[in-house]
Amino acid sequence: MSDTFKNIEVSSKENTKITRMQKLRIISHIILILLIVLHMITWYIMNIKIVGNIGIDAFFYGLAYGIINAGLIFWVIVLLSGLLLGRGFCGWFCMFGGYVELVGSRFKKSKIRIPRRAILYLGAIAFTGLIVQIFLSVIRIWFVSGLPSAYIIQLNIPEPWRGAQTILSTLITLILYGPVLIYIFGKRSWCRYLCPIGALLKVCSVVSPGKIRLVNNECVGCEVCNRNCDMQVDVMGELKNYGEIRSLDCIRCFKCTDICPQKSIKFTFRQTNASMSNKTTTRIERISSKRRKRSGFDLTIAVIWICFTVIFMFITLDKNTPVEIKVLMGSLLLIVIYGIISRIYKKITNQKVKKK
Repeated sequence: MSDTFKNIEVSSKENTKITRMQKLRIISHIILILLIVLHMITWYIMNIKIVGNIGIDAFFYGLAYGIINAGLIFWVIVLLSGLLLGRGFCGWFCMFGGYVELVGSRFKKSKIRIPRRAILYLGAIAFTGLIVQIFLSVIRIWFVSGLPSAYIIQLNIPEPWRGAQTILSTLITLILYGPVLIYIFGKRSWCRYLCPIGALLKVCSVVSPGKIRLVNNECVGCEVCNRNCDMQVDVMGELKNYGEIRSLDCIRCFKCTDICPQKSIKFTFRQTNASMSNKTTTRIERISSKRRKRSGFDLTIAVIWICFTVIFMFITLDKNTPVEIKVLMGSLLLIVIYGIISRIYKKITNQKVKKK
């Protein structure tokens, strides 16, 4: 068995070369970033104002005021794709997700031990924030002005920037939600813990038929898929329990399918009858149990963070609060709470070891 894993280790190192699929993803991310830059240049420098904002706020703006804009069309397509492909948008077509992934390939995380599988995914607060700040604003507009009697097509409304961000807040966002969070929490930290769009698409992932599934009986539990998942999904545990990855964090990036030395997993729309041997399932259960031991730690961080964020949302973050402060709050609060709970958790663990 040891020789098998040595051969697999050699094979996995060979497979770390960027595959054709991953090259396509990188190209997709780069093109999207360039398109956003081009969009800003054409709108604000060349005064070509054909397509307006395509952010999620533009989607709700269109719903509220009866305007079929570029944002509404874009996000309807994204949501429909989510029902079919789950969070495939996050893995292939999200501009900020692409930036975070490209930055993450250059930055290594610290040696701080981090949660491998957050019970609440910490996306609960992101989804809550989306509900409170956007959905309720749409309902308020409908309550005051009434439901739109008809929808008109105006692709260039609202404008891309809309004064929601400043140059300073944008730089803070790029640095803080990129290299800083990646250093502390690992790759794709924004996508795993904070992104409200990712939280929304998790709902679609529940019903999406397109999933990564076990397709043959050759899996030996080598952990290669787990180690190469940027979203820290317990790939092997999911495959053992369900025969497919049901985790709402899976972004269909296909890194696990590309690197699997046994070619045991594949993205498909159909259920399969593949299974694992008893020896493999025993090994996977042992590995997965190590991740579950940190569930109390994860839960504590999530609950405290949600409580503090909700308090700040209703007390501190009014309309007069600078946007830079709003950008800083979420990530800094997460880092501070993580540091405090981590130290407490470490002391409790050390005390238990001393008693033994």
